[in-house]
Amino acid sequence: MNSQKNKQIEISKSPINMDYSELDTLLNSLLDLEELPHTIKYRSDKINYQRRNMKIIIIKALFRLICAELFYLTYIRKRIMKLKQSKDIYKSLKKSGCLKSLRTYLYLSKIGQTDLLRYLGGNFDDRKFANFATATTLYDASFDIPKCRKYLKDFDAIIMEDKTIESKDSFLALFNECVDYLRNTLDKKSFEIFANYIKIEHISQLMSIYQHSDKNISKEHLCKITFPKGGISLLALMHLMAPNMEKKQRIAIYEIGGVLQIIDDIKDIKEDLKSGIQTLPNQKLLDPTDMKKQFYGTVNNLMDKCGISQNRPNGTLDMLCWFADVILKRRYLIYIRQT
Repeated sequence: MNSQKNKQIEISKSPINMDYSELDTLLNSLLDLEELPHTIKYRSDKINYQRRNMKIIIIKALFRLICAELFYLTYIRKRIMKLKQSKDIYKSLKKSGCLKSLRTYLYLSKIGQTDLLRYLGGNFDDRKFANFATATTLYDASFDIPKCRKYLKDFDAIIMEDKTIESKDSFLALFNECVDYLRNTLDKKSFEIFANYIKIEHISQLMSIYQHSDKNISKEHLCKITFPKGGISLLALMHLMAPNMEKKQRIAIYEIGGVLQIIDDIKDIKEDLKSGIQTLPNQKLLDPTDMKKQFYGTVNNLMDKCGISQNRPNGTLDMLCWFADVILKRRYLIYIRQT
């Protein structure tokens, strides 16, 4: 990381009050500050990785799934129950499927990321992940759930102005508790980098509001919304557990996170369409063959930058490749053919 790390970008007004063009300019500045790319540049015809037998993958995944469920019950469920103090909020979170999504996110992360962290010089930390996942769920709810949108201005101030908003409200109190834990477990410099990543996440999330527009959004704009949102989400999480990873590794994590966000949008293709949310896949702005090449290219780049052997078994790559293959073949290709 270079000397720019000590610099801050001056913001004339709150991002929540910016229009799309202003958010886009700010996003570009934040990406440049962190030396992160604006586009996905890797393409390959195949993944240079020898996967294990599917039975072994499934057995290992089931074992990690059991571990993930125990982890959820131990570290997350009890804390989420605190939100019952605000009955309307808790009911809204549950009804919207937000808590179910948290559980799914937990399972996929716990099953698929542990091996990769070892190549980055880190280890999967249950408590850090629990706090990150819980805070992320509450933050996302402020965009997705009407009863939670009242918290969006608070999050805007907390993230962009580094403010601490003291509140007895159980929703904000739990969010502050999670952030305080992460701040106290990282050294000052590492937390500042993490905070800069979350600023990028926040700007891309604000830009994603425009996906609900009645007007067609261009492929370029949807890429600008989608890529940083997924890339930073993965990078921020991995940074918490491997803060000393090299710049080339950070970029590789960021790029594959961007591709996985697109694959996740493919998974939710029909649901997003029903909700009036425009995404790259449901607007048929992606060629299936090129999408597959993008995925292959970012996986190969990840292996190269992180020193992952092509022949050594790796649970992260096993699950990643299996998940992406299923989504691309059974969701996207079928959707394109049917429409």
